Amino acid sequence: MIERTQPASAMNTPFKRRLFVTLSVLLLGSSILHAAPPTSDSTPAAKLKESMLLPGVSLSQGVSEITGVAISPLTGVSVVGAWTYYKTQPHLRHRLPWYCHPGVWGTGLALLAICLMKDFLGAAAPPLVKKPLDFAELFENKISALVASAGFVPLVALAMSQVESLHPPQAAAQLAESGLAVMPLATLVDLSVHTPWITIPVSIVAFAVVWLSAHAINVLIALSPFGIVDAGLKLIKLGLMALVAGATFIHPYAGAAVSLALIFVALLVAGWSFRLTWFGTLMGSDFLLGRRAEAADLKVGVRGFLARRTEGVPVRTAGRLTHDASGGLVFSYHPWLVLPERQIPLPAEVPSVICKGLLHPSFSHREDSASASTRSALILLPRYRGLEDMIARHFGCQEVMDGALIRGFKAMRQWLVDVLSSGRKLVEMHPG
Repeated sequence: MIERTQPASAMNTPFKRRLFVTLSVLLLGSSILHAAPPTSDSTPAAKLKESMLLPGVSLSQGVSEITGVAISPLTGVSVVGAWTYYKTQPHLRHRLPWYCHPGVWGTGLALLAICLMKDFLGAAAPPLVKKPLDFAELFENKISALVASAGFVPLVALAMSQVESLHPPQAAAQLAESGLAVMPLATLVDLSVHTPWITIPVSIVAFAVVWLSAHAINVLIALSPFGIVDAGLKLIKLGLMALVAGATFIHPYAGAAVSLALIFVALLVAGWSFRLTWFGTLMGSDFLLGRRAEAADLKVGVRGFLARRTEGVPVRTAGRLTHDASGGLVFSYHPWLVLPERQIPLPAEVPSVICKGLLHPSFSHREDSASASTRSALILLPRYRGLEDMIARHFGCQEVMDGALIRGFKAMRQWLVDVLSSGRKLVEMHPG
């Protein structure tokens, strides 16, 4: 039987035909993919970028913006929003972030005008009239910081992560050819800067520490009884904002350098700023809301703050004055408000007194039994006003006395009464 064979060219014809069709499909698909617009990324950052026009900021400009807004959130967000709105082309303004809407920055500027009017007109008003407004501004600053940390700082950090690479391909190739050992470090820094999961948390932390330090100035303004001190503290805060803005106007690198210096200083005083902020929060809330403690609340102790450093614990540490198992006086506190509770004993060998105050009472010690001068140990919350006698009996204090300011006001009132009485007697003696 003779087997017929086909020529090699006939055998390869179907294979060549299939190969030709396959290559044609691949080339056609490649051309379609290159001609079509790129598909949108499904990541949250890409979706946010498509739906919102993030202001283009460089790394140094972003650091300056975050620092400036942290000093005064309402002022910073309003000014940045208004500036970005007017700088953007009209047909693109609908894609700007929320803080660039005229209703947002317009409301912020209106509130700033009200605060400015309060400071201008309140300088001649008595402290008891102006201080409630200062405490209200204190809580406005807290709300503004909360909104900025949630809705402004992440957007700026996201825009910072989208800037061009710190090391372009030519520079990277030169570094690779030179064999420098800094290449891994440069790559790590470059990756960190362009990763939103790193830039956003770092930016929020930097914003928080700077805001704590700046907010401490607001607390001092609210607690100060002197108008000239309030004005000086306001000027300091405005000066810090002008320093950041002026340095950024000169050069973005200069603004970043000043901002990094302020962040470093804020980190050093973060503990002091946190204690003062919590002090102002509790004192202000009691004062504005008119909170009053009951006699039954004394069974679990009284809340207050250390008036001076005691047993290594810093001043203005928040805690509670209670009795220990042996009946001695102890101050119980939680470091940073969340760490395990600690206790420090208070001296019992010197006489203790309760001093009444205009805003709050205090727990004090006499220098010695024969001395009339006292030294404050604890600053109690305003909610305990009117309960000084009960507190003295509960903690075994020897005396309840007026504070220095109350004694001063009483002495001034007595002087005025004496002067007016003397004048009236002279008029009665010489009616003509």
